[in-house]
Amino acid sequence: HDALPISAISTSLSESPLSEVVAATTKDMTDDEWLDMLQEATFRYFWDYAHPVSGLIRERLGSGNTVTIGGSGFGVMAILVGIERGFITRDEGAAQILKIANFLKNKAQRFHGIWSHWLNGETGAVIPFSQYDNGGDLVESSFMLQGLLTARQYFNLNNDIENSIRAVCTLLWEEAEFDWYKRFASSDLL
Repeated sequence: HDALPISAISTSLSESPLSEVVAATTKDMTDDEWLDMLQEATFRYFWDYAHPVSGLIRERLGSGNTVTIGGSGFGVMAILVGIERGFITRDEGAAQILKIANFLKNKAQRFHGIWSHWLNGETGAVIPFSQYDNGGDLVESSFMLQGLLTARQYFNLNNDIENSIRAVCTLLWEEAEFDWYKRFASSDLL
């Protein structure tokens, strides 16, 4: 391949100046190699781009302190995959999961045990999703609780950190008052 300069296009369709001349090559991969690369790259987003205070995942690149509860639930699952795939150690993953769970328990604003769609990853305060959507988000919280319940099951060793993970995850699950969100008191619908 010939070496060429590159540019970037912003969301407002403005083009950046051309870069220095760069070259790129491709590599043929087997299906297994491609899946390994894809899984590690996906894991790295959740691991490397997690908010430094809360451990929760940012809404998107460039979102600063805005973290997402549902995406962070997927991030919890990604950490478990990262451990199983050998991208991080079990101890590293456990420390990050406990950091997330403790933040959700001690700092994150909740509404009858349910988190909002977005939070400030430093303070835990709600960042409204829209003018009328600044309270509990059942869908996003369900994704987070699924991640926490999976982590609670995964971290089954009898040591201080894994015992703490199970205790905090259980507490957060038990404090989620899905029945408070019923459409009518006599209804089975949320």
